Amino acid sequence: MKNHRPATLTRLLQCLSAASMLLACGHARLGAGEATASDPENPHLWKPRVAIVTVFKNGLGFFLREGAVSLRDGWCVAGEVPPAQFGTLAIYSHAADELVDIVGAGPGEVVEFDGVDAAKDTATKRARLEASRYLKLALTYTQKGAERTAAGKLVSVGPDFVVLESESSSFAVPLEGIRKLQILERPLRIHTTGAGGKSPDKATLGMAYLRKGVTWIPEYTLKVLDETTAELTLRGTLVNEAEDLVHCQVNFVVGVPHFTHTDYLAPIAVGQMIRTIGAAVAPREIMSQIANRAAFANDVRANQLDQVVEQPVGGAGRDIREALGNLPQMEGAGGADFTVYTRKDMTLRRGEKAIVTLFTKRISYSHLYRWSPPEALQHYLVLHNQTDTAWTTGPCLALSQSGPLSEDTLKYVPKNGTGELPVTTAINVAQEQSESEVDRKLRAHEPAREFYLDLVTLQGELRIRNFEKTAITVAVTARVSGKPLNASDEGTISVNTARLQLLEREGTLRWKVKLEPNETKPVTYKYERYVPSK
Repeated sequence: MKNHRPATLTRLLQCLSAASMLLACGHARLGAGEATASDPENPHLWKPRVAIVTVFKNGLGFFLREGAVSLRDGWCVAGEVPPAQFGTLAIYSHAADELVDIVGAGPGEVVEFDGVDAAKDTATKRARLEASRYLKLALTYTQKGAERTAAGKLVSVGPDFVVLESESSSFAVPLEGIRKLQILERPLRIHTTGAGGKSPDKATLGMAYLRKGVTWIPEYTLKVLDETTAELTLRGTLVNEAEDLVHCQVNFVVGVPHFTHTDYLAPIAVGQMIRTIGAAVAPREIMSQIANRAAFANDVRANQLDQVVEQPVGGAGRDIREALGNLPQMEGAGGADFTVYTRKDMTLRRGEKAIVTLFTKRISYSHLYRWSPPEALQHYLVLHNQTDTAWTTGPCLALSQSGPLSEDTLKYVPKNGTGELPVTTAINVAQEQSESEVDRKLRAHEPAREFYLDLVTLQGELRIRNFEKTAITVAVTARVSGKPLNASDEGTISVNTARLQLLEREGTLRWKVKLEPNETKPVTYKYERYVPSK
């Protein structure tokens, strides 16, 4: 005769088992402390850290995250959907024989133990719950004929009960009655396929995306060393309103890429956009990984599994222009190729700023004087870029041994190019302009009945005298209200083709004049203009 255990006794033992599990969980929590850094984590939870961020001067940053994770049948979950610009992001595998083929997102992965989605038996439930240990779950279960729901971190899976832990309490849920499981606070789910279509047990995954909230502002210091040599230092103020950067590589980019679709982008262009951005700023081996082993997700509402279907988790970061206040925006012109300054192992939390020295280089310089009559003659330092990088647009403070010389904007200078920095009004170079009428043709033109125009020819002279102790070069630009006819001393002539009507004609004359100390140099020009007859 079989010995049957009374139902009440079985129920009592189950309750005692659940109580002992709760007590054990409570002791473990007291020993380890509440929510400490040493709390165990689910091995299938992917927590990528920012490894590289490339910062542009227009408030955008190209972020590359990476991290290793264990996979369950090729799957892992992640807790962040970054606010990617254009609503895009790319997730890829670092291994040459692995491919991220599905990226899904939503309120959280759901498993129904209904015999269709997953088997109803206890072994299947236990295995799926074991794979979800230390994740926050919502469990739907039946107890005493009623359907109930419980939510919390899954801290224990026993023979008959699972234990969920919330902020206020811990409680047991009967394993047999569980009908549905939903993972909370982990919106991303990612699937990786290995060689031969098999799913690897582990993978190192990367995430690439462009987002707002980070920028850098360049500033230069120019220290004059002698008559021909100076020391140029470039510093960048990094402003981070996006996300924490911890021991990561920061690339400061000279030049701003052309971003056309800042608000909208067709889904078909998602992959191409990430590739275009990355090709300019990301290391070649990383771009190869993105191009060959990535799944591209578009942040739109849809039901397809391979698309992100929820809004980004977390804030998009404080508006960068608000953070900058009234600082000038240095978005000067770039070049066909981008120049990148790199600083490794930087830590900068969200909401912080840092000043980083990017280079200090010895350069050569020369002097140039510019005169555009009737304005005063100006003195410039001409900086010769013989370095290995371009110089971005930024404010520049020029110093000499006696003190500051000037502070102005140094505009973009390509390699092997020259840039000019204004210094001051040249008080040791005298200049004078004079003009006189040399010919007049009365009623030379009748544009309308009883309306006549005289054609007047004028001759001008520009006289420059050098009181400096050294020879100087003066670039002269003279604008005239008429048509230039000639210019002495190899001067060049041009006309304003946008103003060709007789009474609106304009022209420009240019010279480059070299003067020794105490030398006086005159240049002459002639032009004609129409004026109404009296």
